[in-house]
Amino acid sequence: MIALRAAVCIAAVLVAACASAAGPATAPPDRDRYVSELPRSVSTARLRQHLVALQRVADTHGGTRIAGGPGYAASVRYVRDQLAAAGYRPQVSTFPFTSYRERREVARQLTPVERTIRVEAIDYSPSTPTGGLRGRVAPADNGCEPGDFAGTRGRIAIASRGVCFIFQKAQNAAAAGATALLVFNPEPGPIDATLGDPNASSIPVAAVEAPIARSLLGAEDATVSLEITTEKRRTSSQNVLAGTRAQGRVLLVGAHLDSVLAGAGINDNGSGVAAVLEIARVVRTRAPGLAVRFAFWSGEEFGLIGSRAYASSVDAAQLAGYLNFDMLGTRGGKAGVYQGPFAQRLLGYFKQRGQRAEIVDLTGRSDHFPFEQIGVPTGGLFAGVDKCYHARCDRLGAVDLTLLKRLASAAAFGVASIAPIRTG
Repeated sequence: MIALRAAVCIAAVLVAACASAAGPATAPPDRDRYVSELPRSVSTARLRQHLVALQRVADTHGGTRIAGGPGYAASVRYVRDQLAAAGYRPQVSTFPFTSYRERREVARQLTPVERTIRVEAIDYSPSTPTGGLRGRVAPADNGCEPGDFAGTRGRIAIASRGVCFIFQKAQNAAAAGATALLVFNPEPGPIDATLGDPNASSIPVAAVEAPIARSLLGAEDATVSLEITTEKRRTSSQNVLAGTRAQGRVLLVGAHLDSVLAGAGINDNGSGVAAVLEIARVVRTRAPGLAVRFAFWSGEEFGLIGSRAYASSVDAAQLAGYLNFDMLGTRGGKAGVYQGPFAQRLLGYFKQRGQRAEIVDLTGRSDHFPFEQIGVPTGGLFAGVDKCYHARCDRLGAVDLTLLKRLASAAAFGVASIAPIRTG
């Protein structure tokens, strides 16, 4: 999942009763049977098998499955082969993609004291000029309004994270004449974020820790030097799709397949990938009458790139909805249900089983967002973040398999209760 700070509120609602159909053998299959069987058919052993395989992929390819890298290409092959083994005809869809790497990230406070400052370039940030840049810092509040950058011309602006997307802050800073933008979390925690588009900003943008940002803003005439070197390369990447029907209205079910550069991404988002692969298997064997299309997205960590590419070409009228599964096995996590039209149905599933669930607002933070923007009803599940989020320790041992099984079963319920039933 791309870096987030989600707003959470607790809710509990009874699920609406699912419709059932009865009749002769030519009538649509009984939805009640699907709703009952699919969640019970999800296998913990198979979920773990997929996580082990993705961990092995990362270990073989430099510890990462980042989009544009060999680890991602191997992940695509694994998912494609698993779908084929389950009886599908998977399609690998290629789309334009800009890969990104940071090569140098160096900053120092020069006055009134001198010290090294840890910075991390925001994904798709431009480089600083050769040799870096230096300037006095200036406050920019949260950076979401052009007026926040009054007095930042020729200076390095500092803004807090939140309220709006980072690319909007960067564009406001550039328009005001700031030479660079530093962003910090107003609450404890790191920033590992993206501008979402390789051309989103004309000035360098980097994250800095909150205590450093506040210290700089509180100092008299604080001056900073900043040197960032990034590399962008136009290339291509791939989504993987497979479904139970080639044409007609379907429920789209997806998870992002890529990781960040820092780690293997076994919770983020091998857990979602494992759940969708397992649901695809049980749909094929237990509920072949459901009209479902399964999707595995590239470039989510860079800004929902793969799902945006697909959403830009799909006929929204042909989608009954989109369910997204991202980070389902977070240690110490809990069941989070995306706000939206499917929330009550999923909350009801947990309530009937005596399990607590919470509504989460992940607007713009994962692959449901491009579909929400084109008017498709969206929903999903999420288990929260922990210390291994976007870190090297996001490996097999960091995944709570019990929680993953619980959420994967709830995801299977969602598919069984929402997907259209084929009539021909």
